[in-house]
Amino acid sequence: MQHRTALVTGASSGIGAATARVLAAQGYRVAILARREDRLRTLLAELPAPNEGHHIALVCDLTDPVALESSVRRAGEHFGSLDLLVANAGIGYRARVEDLEPTELRRLLATNVEAVLLGAKAALPWLRRGVRPNMVLVSSVVGRRGMPTMAAYAASKAAVCSIGEALRLEWAPYGIRVSLLNPGVTATEIFERQQNPAGLHDPELDRADPPERVGEAILRLDREPEPERFLRWKWRWLGALSILWPGAADRLLASREWMPPPGHGGAT
Repeated sequence: MQHRTALVTGASSGIGAATARVLAAQGYRVAILARREDRLRTLLAELPAPNEGHHIALVCDLTDPVALESSVRRAGEHFGSLDLLVANAGIGYRARVEDLEPTELRRLLATNVEAVLLGAKAALPWLRRGVRPNMVLVSSVVGRRGMPTMAAYAASKAAVCSIGEALRLEWAPYGIRVSLLNPGVTATEIFERQQNPAGLHDPELDRADPPERVGEAILRLDREPEPERFLRWKWRWLGALSILWPGAADRLLASREWMPPPGHGGAT
């Protein structure tokens, strides 16, 4: 495992940065990709040097298909192949459907869905050259169970789940494993940076998972791939309940305070 190569998207903060640190600590050679060059340079300087070669930072706007294809190609050429692709990059959007703004909705889907598909397309020839090649897609528990005030974000993560299910079969003939990871609430910058036009409540982060826990889960999925993993069993059961007994799942979620009544604020 020490000489594996990995490309991690959305690596300037949060889960992506934590994953890069976890992988580099295990001897991986890591390509970190994100828009914020200053953050990438700082992270690059923190990563322990691998035994062979070196890490690489790729500044890229994932919503630019040409730049994305070029950046993935640079990573592949730098390492000669890719053993692991971590499709982690994503943005949030907390809004009732009545408050959705078309420009922000398109940006959400371009980042969370289109970039995953086009990044996979660009990485495929390099993964086919890899050793025990694997792709880990970072979705969310809301990809398996939509939540109020999160319809747009949940839809984008449900799409990521569908992409993972399709690629597991589509890439199986190439020997590429594909794993879905569905974290719950994670203490990252996503809540500070997401669009929230009505100032709706964000979840309490005192019980949130740290991003390092998600990074460790990604490492485990590379070592022992499996089709899908939740970090907490309660979210797995909620997803299953939503399919088998949706009314009960609705009542369970309705018993919680998710948002103030329409027409009220609620930022805290």
